[in-house]
Amino acid sequence: MIKNRKELARFHDNRLILSALEVALDSVKPETLVKQAVKLDGRLSVRDIYGNVARFQKFDDVYVVGAGKAAAGMADALCSTLKDRIIAGAINIPVGTKIKSKAIAVTEASHPVPGRSGLEGTKKIIDVLGKAGQGDLVFVLISGGGSAMMPMPALGISLQDKQRVTSQLLRSGASIHEINSVRKHLSAVKGGQLLRHVSRSCSVVSLILSDVIDDDIAVIASGPTCPDNSTFKDAQKILKKYQVDSGPVTRHIGRGARGEIEETPKQRDPIFSNVRNAVIGNNVVACKSAVNYLKLRGFRAVHIGSQFDGEARDFGRFLARLSSDLGNAPFAIVAGGETTVRLNRSRNGIGGRNQEAVLACAMKLRRQDVAVACIGTDGIDGNSDAAGALVSPMIAGLARKMDVQKYLDRHDSYHALKKMHSLILTGHTGTNVNDIAIILGAKKG
Repeated sequence: MIKNRKELARFHDNRLILSALEVALDSVKPETLVKQAVKLDGRLSVRDIYGNVARFQKFDDVYVVGAGKAAAGMADALCSTLKDRIIAGAINIPVGTKIKSKAIAVTEASHPVPGRSGLEGTKKIIDVLGKAGQGDLVFVLISGGGSAMMPMPALGISLQDKQRVTSQLLRSGASIHEINSVRKHLSAVKGGQLLRHVSRSCSVVSLILSDVIDDDIAVIASGPTCPDNSTFKDAQKILKKYQVDSGPVTRHIGRGARGEIEETPKQRDPIFSNVRNAVIGNNVVACKSAVNYLKLRGFRAVHIGSQFDGEARDFGRFLARLSSDLGNAPFAIVAGGETTVRLNRSRNGIGGRNQEAVLACAMKLRRQDVAVACIGTDGIDGNSDAAGALVSPMIAGLARKMDVQKYLDRHDSYHALKKMHSLILTGHTGTNVNDIAIILGAKKG
């Protein structure tokens, strides 16, 4: 999966940390996760990662819709399992993604800012949902990126309005929870509202790959099939917090805060009576796979959690401090989560949260027996073509000789790490379960 593995191994002499990253990515392939979760053996069953099982004795036709970075792989796996039981489907996927299935209409949609093609694809999704009736079963495939890839602006809001607000919030360093709270209240499908387009007489099952901390299904892809706890008033506070003022959007959110527009569906809404939401993969799955791999190779390996957030550079410094506090090798620390980068108002370079974390770590890393890697599991880090980066003893000294702070100040980690032969390139992985960081001590391989 790591395209430039040979170059990295030559300059960093640490193949095991690269292999651990690949094992983690392999464990959360959507095809694997769907086949583990969905079984058709006389009757249909769907199992989530917590062990909960939903069983369906009888159903007529099956319809498939969805959006996100993993939607193509999820759809292929579902079609392989259910075969000709699927009558129709429509999904929105990232530009350039490949899909084998011919039974499902595919639209390539933009991310992270919603585009016109995504809007057209969402119309196809709504059309498919309108065909499902009593006794039918609808699968909704949800994964990271689905919020941007499945846009359907609320009445009075244009796609351009949503694009401007999304861009402003991204640049302001707003969290994904905050961005999605706003998105839900500018949408006709997010925050449980996708269910307003399907008959309550049929059953709905959402297969969800989590790309958010704590696996809050109301946040993943803006929760199109689950209750929304956020309100118009919450969205209004977020716009004020980040000083976002965008004409029609501000007025629309204001009207909603005054009770003039219907709220998103809440917990007790009967719209959810025939809906099952199943999380079938998350960051913990990926992290634990890496831990198990490293344990088998003689490391004292531990997963310290998948809840890390905050500023990327602060996380990088934390990783450097953590490595300094550890005892004798061989040891391995695996962590997950998703940090943020607060961009300058102007003159920003190229890079992303994982590269910025690694560069900040390189400045502080003092041990000569430690390597640190951070990647985004979707293969995309910020505005670059890298998934993340690696720092090791072989180049840590070079980092201290460079004016690394200059690159950090202008958020140009990509070019600094490129000089250090530290970029990790995977291309689009077809999945997305947040970010993974690995600290590996002493043992080479």
